[in-house]
Amino acid sequence: MIHKIESLVSIGKFGNYQASGDVVFKKLTLFYADNGSGKTTISSVFRSLAENDPTRIAKRKTISSITPQGVRIIQRPNGTTNNIAHVFTANSWGSQYANIEIFDIHFVDENIYSGCSFNDDHKKQLHQFVIGAQGVAIQQQLDQNKTDKTNSRNTQTSLENQIILGVANGLTQSMITQFLAISPNKAIKIDAKITAATASLAHANSNAVIQTLQVLSIQTAINLNIDFQALLNDLQTTMQSLQDESLQQLFDQHCENLEEHGIAEPKAWLNTGFKYRLSQTESGEPSDCPFCKQSLDTPTDIINAYTEVFNAIFNEYLARLQGHLQKLGEINLDVEIQRIESIAKTNNSRITSWATHLAAGTIQPLTVIINDAQVLRDGLANVVSLVQQKIANPSAAVNTTSLSNFEDQITTITSAVTTHNQQVASANVAITTFRVGIQTVVQAQTELNELTRIKKRFEPTNAAICIQLQTERGTLKGLETAYTALAQQQQLAAQAFFTTYKDRINHYLHNIFKTPFLIDNVVHVGPQGRGTQNKVNYKLTLNGQEISFDASQQNNVKDCLSEGDKSTIALAFFLSKLDIDPAKADKILIFDDPLSSFDSNRRMYTVQLIHNLLPQIKQIVVLSHNEYFLHEIYKRVAAAERKTLRIYQNYQTGSSGIEDFDLNKLVENDYFKHLKELEDFLQHPDILKKDTVLGWLRNVLEAHIRFKFHRQLRGIPQNDQTFGKIITHLTTTGVAFRDSNTQDVIDLLKLINNISCKPHHGEPTPDYVALGVDPATINETELCHFITDTINLIDNRL
Repeated sequence: MIHKIESLVSIGKFGNYQASGDVVFKKLTLFYADNGSGKTTISSVFRSLAENDPTRIAKRKTISSITPQGVRIIQRPNGTTNNIAHVFTANSWGSQYANIEIFDIHFVDENIYSGCSFNDDHKKQLHQFVIGAQGVAIQQQLDQNKTDKTNSRNTQTSLENQIILGVANGLTQSMITQFLAISPNKAIKIDAKITAATASLAHANSNAVIQTLQVLSIQTAINLNIDFQALLNDLQTTMQSLQDESLQQLFDQHCENLEEHGIAEPKAWLNTGFKYRLSQTESGEPSDCPFCKQSLDTPTDIINAYTEVFNAIFNEYLARLQGHLQKLGEINLDVEIQRIESIAKTNNSRITSWATHLAAGTIQPLTVIINDAQVLRDGLANVVSLVQQKIANPSAAVNTTSLSNFEDQITTITSAVTTHNQQVASANVAITTFRVGIQTVVQAQTELNELTRIKKRFEPTNAAICIQLQTERGTLKGLETAYTALAQQQQLAAQAFFTTYKDRINHYLHNIFKTPFLIDNVVHVGPQGRGTQNKVNYKLTLNGQEISFDASQQNNVKDCLSEGDKSTIALAFFLSKLDIDPAKADKILIFDDPLSSFDSNRRMYTVQLIHNLLPQIKQIVVLSHNEYFLHEIYKRVAAAERKTLRIYQNYQTGSSGIEDFDLNKLVENDYFKHLKELEDFLQHPDILKKDTVLGWLRNVLEAHIRFKFHRQLRGIPQNDQTFGKIITHLTTTGVAFRDSNTQDVIDLLKLINNISCKPHHGEPTPDYVALGVDPATINETELCHFITDTINLIDNRL
């Protein structure tokens, strides 16, 4: 269905129309517009879309406009919210919407009459118009008067060209036979195959760009050049452990010296000496050397040696701590973080670039290497602080948790790098495989063309033509042996078709529009002489007498038919073609002022026709300047299926536009307007409207009585039918009301007349005191009572 006219630019009076407000079409869409505001322009735009004929729009270029012409029409399939845009730009349509049939003056001029003439061009155009509804059946009748083989071959060539034009995508004459033989099985899941082939073609066209895209980069783990175990050992070192190490070193040196001087097993030898000295000490003897007898109670040399060794070990320990601190200070962690984050950013950018080419999910999101860079920086700072703390007080024990935490962070990052690089490797394999699989543009286009041809082979229009071509090929074989019999069968079939068409035309003329003229002898006329086009010929009769299309003849169209008659015949031709169209249910009908010169009876017939057609047709659009005709259609259709729009003119800019429109307000008369306003007043009383409300009471009652008692009031001259005289006349003539209490009704009418009248100069003012109601002081409650009484008079009493 047509969903909306979204824009019209530089076309007729539509200088720059852009849709706004509720201008959405429905199944029945009615356009009200004054003549000359743009109705014909809109129907011409739709005809251009239906025929894919840009010249129809080009001919309606807005005068003096330098803006390129443009159209945007939105189509929305039934039951969906998917919009299909038909765009006219650069003097061409992006897509055609062929299922639109338009009845307007152009249809009449091109297919039926030009003035009073029905010439060869009309006969050819009408034939083309009619066969458009039957397709295969009529196409088999082409060129019947030509030699059988020539006509059949010409028909085949024509059909093949139609297929080539309709299918395109590389289909050539030499491929037609193979194209016809395509199995329906090949069309299974064809859309998915075409989607994949389209993607392949896009890849092929983008191959130059694709080849420039880089694969993903691997990450390198953070190398801090830190021996965490050595650092941990040094941080856990205490003075006791340094002392133990000093003694051990001194002992080892002594053993090494003894061994160098011939003492075998020096440790055992020293152990024997130590036991000897210990024995002396326990017995209270002076401690001396068993060799030189020197005293051992004051071991100055030993202490000095120990001190020297300890100092060396301690200084070496401090040097190691300073070395650790120096290495930690040399670490530029921000560089490492920036390197990792830079590679991650680069990879993400590359993944984004590849995502436009690779299938979704081909590359999975990569593992994040560093979850929180600041936590890592803080971890390093904590380790540095820990080493500084140890250097400041080597003898004190320190908590090495921060070192363990930092080492865990580095380990986690290293593991993440490994996972990340595995993912990168997998992605790069997929990228490489994708690159290798990219076809050349020629290969991809060939594959896409082939798949598209398979799909188009079974589209209804192409499938029908293929059947026709296959039939025609079979016909050609038959024609080679049975030309005469087959030609006779074709002629009979054509004549039967046009007879059916004639019957439908006469159905509308006689049964629907009740005309005295009919169509007779509708025949198919093949090409004559060197002609190549078929024609439709027919006779027009009035009360059984043939009417000539030659203006010089007696009883000719010019003298016998009114403009309304001609329009009626044209509409009958149009509707008859629709009746025999197998695609009727998919049609969108557009009627542009179908009432031209119609009398009131034919107007009502047309209203009923459109109403009856609506359930059989996808959508109907009616454009007219006759608001009452539109309203007659409007009120017969459910609110959910109807929409009324108006083509308005901006007289300052000289341009037209489309807007939402309430047709009821246009056709509503004062009686209904005032009655509704009285009902609204009951819901929202406003004493400031008192005088207006009193006037409404008078107008509503007067209009109601004039209509209901029209025959009884004929005795009063039209220009003298005041409300008071009408009431007096009803009283004196004894009119019977629905309420048997006639006098009570008359009294109430007189009361309302008195309080609502405005006496003319010289007339006496009513005695409001005697009436008991003074309009000058009446309140809301009293006014509402009078409104209720008035409505009750209309509904129940008069």
